[in-house]
Amino acid sequence: MKKTIFIAMIAALAAPLAAQAEGAYIGGNVGRAEQKVNVEGYSFKESTTAWKLYGGYNYTQNFGVEAGFADLREAEKSGNGARIASEPKSIYLAATGTLPLNEQFALFGKVGVATTHVKVTGSAPGFSASGSDNRTSPYIGVGASFALNKNVSFVAEYENFGKIAKDGGSHIKADFVSAGVRYAF
Repeated sequence: MKKTIFIAMIAALAAPLAAQAEGAYIGGNVGRAEQKVNVEGYSFKESTTAWKLYGGYNYTQNFGVEAGFADLREAEKSGNGARIASEPKSIYLAATGTLPLNEQFALFGKVGVATTHVKVTGSAPGFSASGSDNRTSPYIGVGASFALNKNVSFVAEYENFGKIAKDGGSHIKADFVSAGVRYAF
């Protein structure tokens, strides 16, 4: 009996939210994340396949908000018995702006903040070290969308997560080029 009442209460509370859901969307992207690592004057770039999940709400045709989680995957460089690797995961919140070009095509931009957790490991013959860093940095993104129908759109975008880790003169920067599908309610 209590379970039925609880489910009825959730349904009663969710009904007004579902009615107001127009403008809400969810999506997922897959693409290439690039990490630029600079450690004590030694620098390299490494690209890996990465993914993200996100959701947002468009208050108007032109303005909204978006939050998401991006797994930028592990990037590593090794040689001569040495290895360095970083594995960032980021959560972001951004204001969005959309410029519709016609009924199907639109350009969009995002500006906000990203909080990134990065695990870093390094090893060389006779040496091994690891650590992690949490860093909040500016987040920007630009992209384009193609509306297949009222609910489904294909998106392509570029996102810059800024300096995702920093320790003295060493730092890691990350960006992400991806394509995906967005579903609007």
